[in-house]
Amino acid sequence: MRAPINISSNLTISLKIFFPIFWLIFFGLTFLAFINSTESYIGGMPINWFRLMLLSFIVTGALVMYFSIMSLKRVEVDKEFFYVTNYKETARYPFHNIEKIEEASYLLFRVFHITLREPGIFGTKSFFLASNNRLQRALHEVPEINAMIVKDK
Repeated sequence: MRAPINISSNLTISLKIFFPIFWLIFFGLTFLAFINSTESYIGGMPINWFRLMLLSFIVTGALVMYFSIMSLKRVEVDKEFFYVTNYKETARYPFHNIEKIEEASYLLFRVFHITLREPGIFGTKSFFLASNNRLQRALHEVPEINAMIVKDK
């Protein structure tokens, strides 16, 4: 038996782990610098308003990341199973447990939503960014996947 084919993009780990860490560190340190600032105005704006806007920006960005890119999964496939991981836990789902795989394109990214018939450790829906080359290879080697994919209009 061959090893499973990773059909997720290499950007998954960068978007899921590295980008949020750098976001929070960079803007968190910026916020701390402005908290400790003795200036009373920044660009003609009172410093307290600027601090509040910066804090709102950081919290909003963190929430958007939490509910979008932090939910990305890495997906691999072989002749019988889908392997879905969040880099801590891995779940193996047989093909008969996959209800459908929905495809949506967003400019440069192809996002796939896997819907399960029964809930798994990640719930009934998981989504991932697809690598076009690896996905085409997987579709060629495991043609059963073609029947599960539903294109977004």
